[in-house]
Amino acid sequence: MQLLLAGDSTMETVEESKYPRMGWGQVLSQYFTNDIQVKNHAASGRSTKSFISEGRWDRLEQDFKKGDYVLIQFGHNDQKQDRERATAPFTSYQDNLRFFISRAHSFGMTPILLTPIARRHFDKEGHLLETHGVYPQADRELAKEENIICIDMLARTRKVLQQAGDDHSKKWFMRLEPGEYTAYPDGEKDDTHLSEKGAHQHCHLFVRELVRLDHPLAAFAIGNEVSP
Repeated sequence: MQLLLAGDSTMETVEESKYPRMGWGQVLSQYFTNDIQVKNHAASGRSTKSFISEGRWDRLEQDFKKGDYVLIQFGHNDQKQDRERATAPFTSYQDNLRFFISRAHSFGMTPILLTPIARRHFDKEGHLLETHGVYPQADRELAKEENIICIDMLARTRKVLQQAGDDHSKKWFMRLEPGEYTAYPDGEKDDTHLSEKGAHQHCHLFVRELVRLDHPLAAFAIGNEVSP
């Protein structure tokens, strides 16, 4: 059985030269038995609009097989203002997601919609800020309308980040000291993209949610006892 991924840089497979940066989809196969083959089509900087216009969805469809699953997670770049990527939450964004869902169903695939993961942005009082506007709500409402599963990764990741706090949560993101990694001689202060630890932490949260929902994919999950 295949598990196909459509999304942005938070999910993509990152080249080794950028280690320790990883998208959470990059290590997702480690959380399933060999009965599940993960194919990651997520790409950095893409919105629902550019994922379609660049032909990435068309290429993903070439892997479609009846009975398989596709995870769809966007929102980070749909809120950008450039013409190539920008969508409006309750119109063009939802329309693009409807297209993905419809196409998946037409192949006998099961689409699963995911809200975007949280960015690590805290205010001076230590409260995690919400940076995605109403795009996550557009995901949730569309999933109800289309009668499909929506895994609320934003809610799950926000909860974990808030519990961890500003300092402890740095290990999950690209917060690097100068000279710590060869690829980043000047260090890095990136609160959007995940480190290797963060990628595994997000996979853990995803799998734990599958188990909580008693989703069919949970039967193939492993490692769900591991603490993030």
